[in-house]
Amino acid sequence: MRTSRLNIFMLTALIFCLIFTFLSCVSGEDSNLVEEETTVDMTGFKCTIVRGDTSSKATTDAAVKLRKQLAEAGIDAKIETDWVKRGEQMVRFENEILVGRTNRPESEEAYARVDDSETPCDYLVKIGEIPLIAATDESIAEAADIFAEAYLNFLRGELSEDTEFVREHVFPIAGLTFEGKPLNEWTIVIPEKYNDYALNEIKGISDLFHTLSGKRPEITDTPSSGNNLFIGASSDMVPSEYDLSYIVKKDGSSIYIGGSNCWADLRAIYNELIYSGMGLKVDGSILDAKSDIRLSECEVGDENHYRSFAVSAWCTSGDSFDTERQVKEAAEAGFTKVNVAAANNVSSLDMMKWCAIYDLQILWSGFANNGEFDASGYSSISKYFDAPHVWGFYLRDEPNSSLFPVLKSSVEAFAECSDKIAFVNIFPMYASQEQLGNRTYNEHVVQFLDTVKPKWTSVDIYPLNVNGLYDGYCKNLDEFATPCRERGIPFSVYLQSVSFAASKRTPSRRDLEWQVWCIKSFGADEAIYFTYMTPYSSAEDFKDALIDHNLEKTNRWFYAQAVNFEFAVYDEAFSRYKRNLGAFSVNSDGSTKFLKFNNQYDASGFIKEIETEYPLLIGCFEGDNGSNAFTVVNCNDLQQDEKAELKINVGASLTVWQNGVASILNPNSEGFITLILDNGEGVFCEINAE
Repeated sequence: MRTSRLNIFMLTALIFCLIFTFLSCVSGEDSNLVEEETTVDMTGFKCTIVRGDTSSKATTDAAVKLRKQLAEAGIDAKIETDWVKRGEQMVRFENEILVGRTNRPESEEAYARVDDSETPCDYLVKIGEIPLIAATDESIAEAADIFAEAYLNFLRGELSEDTEFVREHVFPIAGLTFEGKPLNEWTIVIPEKYNDYALNEIKGISDLFHTLSGKRPEITDTPSSGNNLFIGASSDMVPSEYDLSYIVKKDGSSIYIGGSNCWADLRAIYNELIYSGMGLKVDGSILDAKSDIRLSECEVGDENHYRSFAVSAWCTSGDSFDTERQVKEAAEAGFTKVNVAAANNVSSLDMMKWCAIYDLQILWSGFANNGEFDASGYSSISKYFDAPHVWGFYLRDEPNSSLFPVLKSSVEAFAECSDKIAFVNIFPMYASQEQLGNRTYNEHVVQFLDTVKPKWTSVDIYPLNVNGLYDGYCKNLDEFATPCRERGIPFSVYLQSVSFAASKRTPSRRDLEWQVWCIKSFGADEAIYFTYMTPYSSAEDFKDALIDHNLEKTNRWFYAQAVNFEFAVYDEAFSRYKRNLGAFSVNSDGSTKFLKFNNQYDASGFIKEIETEYPLLIGCFEGDNGSNAFTVVNCNDLQQDEKAELKINVGASLTVWQNGVASILNPNSEGFITLILDNGEGVFCEINAE
């Protein structure tokens, strides 16, 4: 019932405002606007519209609009600012009209009424010796229209001097309370030396409280004797881990919310207070806002920070990825990381806030020039890396071997500044010798890893052809993964999630799932969807990716969501087997050339026998306690519907993760366990100790 009453109240308030928009409090008995307009020639009349030298855009626009309206009536109106040279006296212009906040005493007096904490106004329009407009930015355009009509009537002699038009502000939720107590009875306690961006966010939330109710809590780093809302490290009750985990706890008249850093704090405040407690929407809608803010105690972890297998959305090709709605949608699709363009200004900090709210890690693009990182300039960008969910930045894509020494220096320089990742993606195997700068692909990969010594790397291999699969797919994965595995370097592999040429097909759900199982089998730590946003290109023919050019979700978005959610379930099992031993294929003859590769792992130590007539890819893993696990991937023609059946003997039972659930399968009398996989499907099998 509370929500219904609030909606009725807001609708009533809206109707009230519309009815009384143009009503005013008028001084004098003869001050009403007359119905019949008297024609008066105003040609030659001059006036000066004065605005503040640092006026807001809304005020500047209102001044320009007013000048045009007066000019249409024949009045010679010019615009000046109130700027005064230091040491000089303020000089009045001819027939001043004051618009917005100026240094004139009349403006200051008017804004004292507009800003009144008890009865604020949306606007105050005065017609008199010094005519003026005082208004909020939201209402100043409307006030300018009212002024123009009234001022012209005044010049025609149809309106008396000392007339004013006032609209008192109506607060949407005048009785808004927090835990049943008025907002001004609360104190928001922030940590000492709080991040400037986060502090402005807290002030913005306080402003929001005032906008809705007319009351606001005090913000300080010192607790009051009354009701305190402790933010983050202003108390020692919040988590100490440097991640995005947070708590909400209540203790008498005190509430504790946040984590070990300002980004965890903002994640908690928006999720628990703004969106859940207040009922506000991402688009700012307050129609369902609650009249009493209530918080629920909770402990929320930072799951993506510790994921064994990450899924990343490539968002820097195509339309801009720069709104909270877009970030929210990426999180809803099950992504754990986004690659986004750095603007090196407050919009990048906004992106950091949104990604914190939705627990997404960030890989920045834009902080390096052709693979060169200048450590001397790091102080100017350090704030974009000083956050637990910033994973790193994109240093270079597909470098020729001639750039390896430069990349080495850049990786080392960045390591001196930050513990984040300087990320380099290298060519796939089908690149030419001229592109690689090496005679063979294996030579290229090994030289890159041994020269640059990256903390993390990646490769992009796009196997989905209109007619089948890229013949060198598994060979490419092997020649990239094996040197990485031998050197203990974690890596990502880009997935083909879009068609970009006539020879490349638009991926199905099966295509996406199969690629993820394949790269996981070779030990990949992350799948990167290329692309999330639909690219623009004059050189390639891109079809719709996960998000089209209308910024709407395509079928690929929903395919990716299903695949990502399934792999999120498996992450618990993946985390127990972090060491990839290698992979091997079964039945890789004939039409399955893509399954051929050189470094076939010998799993006979724990897989005794496999019986099947179907093509399979099997990846092998080892846990910290010496236990083993393996993937099995059905590698039949992905464009057909053909299940794969195999019998496998591991000398023990298996915990099989399939279709998002785990089940224990026991061997038959001959020691075999039967597995059946849909086309493109994979399973993860843990060998249980006997």
